[in-house]
Amino acid sequence: MKKSFSILITSLLLIFTTNTFAQSSLEGILDKVVSLSGNSGNGSQVADLLGKGVSMLEQEANTGGAEMKSKLLGQVGGLKNLIPLATSGKLNAGSLGKIVNTIKMLVAANRLKNMLGGGKSSLLGKGSAITSNLNLLQSASSVLGSGVSGQFSKLLSSTTKSVGKLDKSGLFGKLAAGATEKKLGKLVNLVSGAL
Repeated sequence: MKKSFSILITSLLLIFTTNTFAQSSLEGILDKVVSLSGNSGNGSQVADLLGKGVSMLEQEANTGGAEMKSKLLGQVGGLKNLIPLATSGKLNAGSLGKIVNTIKMLVAANRLKNMLGGGKSSLLGKGSAITSNLNLLQSASSVLGSGVSGQFSKLLSSTTKSVGKLDKSGLFGKLAAGATEKKLGKLVNLVSGAL
């Protein structure tokens, strides 16, 4: 009985901490904003979350190089402009979606670029972190123009395949790291150039 009770408590703690983490990441906060914005009665809560999103976006921008930093900071103003609209209940879902997806793509590209900064050997064992950011790119890719969306899809697909081999040891891992480094570099350049 005691054992099953402790398992239940542990499970509940894991669920709680997972939800807290999801909401405390920038993309988690942005997802929450989108889900709450459909109801005009949530205006003040959405405005608070947008305020948190602004400060987290500024922190994220400070982790990037000059080009990515300026692109991320360029989205801060757009996010700030949504706060009074959220408070007054006049937040437009289309505008919100576009800004949120642009931020998500830039954040994922920034994180991937930072991972690439250490060279191909630094990618070894980071398959899950890279996959998480590739999934973030995929989920927000609707903001890419039709001119680059086809190229983006092909690059994303081939990059995802090579990332799966990054956690292998020895020669296979090293070969995967070399292939992944090139593909990730092209993908990050495509995204940052398109946004």
